[in-house]
Amino acid sequence: MDDTSSKISSNLSSYWPFDALPEAAGKLLSESALELELEHDMWLFHQDDPADALFVLVSGQLDVYQGEPPIWRKRLEAGACVGELPLVVGGERVRSGSIRAVGSCRLIGLGYSDVRRLLTRRVFDGLLTPVTERHLARLELGLSTLFGKLPLSMLVEIDGEMIQRHLAAGEVLFHANDTLRHVWLVDEGRLEVLVERDGQQQRVAEVGPGQPVGELAVLIGGERSATVRALRDTWLRGLTAPTFEALLMRHPGAALGLARTLARRLVQASQQPVIVSQPRTLALVPAQPDVDLRGFADALIEQLSSSVTALGVESFAADAPLAVRLDDDPANRRFGEWLSAAEAEHDAVLLLVSDKLNAWTRACVSAADEVVLIADSGNASALTEVERAMQGGDTPGGVSQLVLCHPPGTPTPGDESVLMPWLEARSQLVFLHEVAKGDRRDFSRLGRGLFRG
Repeated sequence: MDDTSSKISSNLSSYWPFDALPEAAGKLLSESALELELEHDMWLFHQDDPADALFVLVSGQLDVYQGEPPIWRKRLEAGACVGELPLVVGGERVRSGSIRAVGSCRLIGLGYSDVRRLLTRRVFDGLLTPVTERHLARLELGLSTLFGKLPLSMLVEIDGEMIQRHLAAGEVLFHANDTLRHVWLVDEGRLEVLVERDGQQQRVAEVGPGQPVGELAVLIGGERSATVRALRDTWLRGLTAPTFEALLMRHPGAALGLARTLARRLVQASQQPVIVSQPRTLALVPAQPDVDLRGFADALIEQLSSSVTALGVESFAADAPLAVRLDDDPANRRFGEWLSAAEAEHDAVLLLVSDKLNAWTRACVSAADEVVLIADSGNASALTEVERAMQGGDTPGGVSQLVLCHPPGTPTPGDESVLMPWLEARSQLVFLHEVAKGDRRDFSRLGRGLFRG
């Protein structure tokens, strides 16, 4: 065995699934594996290309895209296995996504026929669990809310037929009275369902990660009775109406599961009033450069009985160090995933925002349920750069609440001469709060006001 073959064998056997191979398989591994190098922005393969090999990423990073036009899905780090899904699940072997290099990358590839020769049946069967977990967990969650539990082969079949869509904050998925042609599942982000009452659009529900939207209208062939709009940057996967109907025809068990789900929803709807969700994610924006936003957030959290976390750009940088710039699709998608994880772990999230308009600020005010301006009382400040961008429509969102912080030990005055200069420049404000710094009662009351209860 020459040095190059030995090096390839050693590298490949360090990674899943080849770490389960006996040492004696090293020679066969070295004879079969090939080393591949990609420069920045080069494609490893494209969606729907024939699939005949899997790869291990030895160094560098790869971005995964799906859909047409391609939408970024995730970033792979060194050690990741790429392209194993068609091998494991069988059926027509085509790529389910496109892979592009981020910087220079080095990979080791192995043909599917060689993989089957190398791996024992027990090891090969063991690939099913990690594949399901890594590739299909969110899809399984969304589809199970419609159909109940589905076999892996059916999940993969559906995944291969789904299209991708991205909505910016404020963008409409469909309007009331539209004829719906897709069933959608939310991957990341959040949608709001709006109905018109007394000439006003009112939010009656929200749709979050793993939840479907549009299935009933597709089934009955009718028009939508509500408008659905993105509350923040949202990524969806969808099935066209013909594909959805064909799926039900091919799989009677799925159709029965769907019938049970819809019947259960009708019973629940008849028994429960519509509950409009309260704000859970607030973006805190300082009105002046010297506002102690972290100290304010800590004082507020101390008085709240529920689980609340305050997150700044440094938190995102620690959890997603490769996406701090937030200036491209992968970074924005990673921000959405990061925020969804924080919301799943806590009852509420406070996003700490700079008074400067940058990528972090734009991402936060766009994703937040509401934007709250934090100011030290005294002379009213002019509109910040962030406020001007929101008022001008350059950035989604808008300040809806203002908190004026008075010096410690002073009563909250409610003096119109203090309040009016702030309000005159900010006619869009819905709520105004006043607190004395260090006053626990004030901050307890503030928490109830900010989160409506």
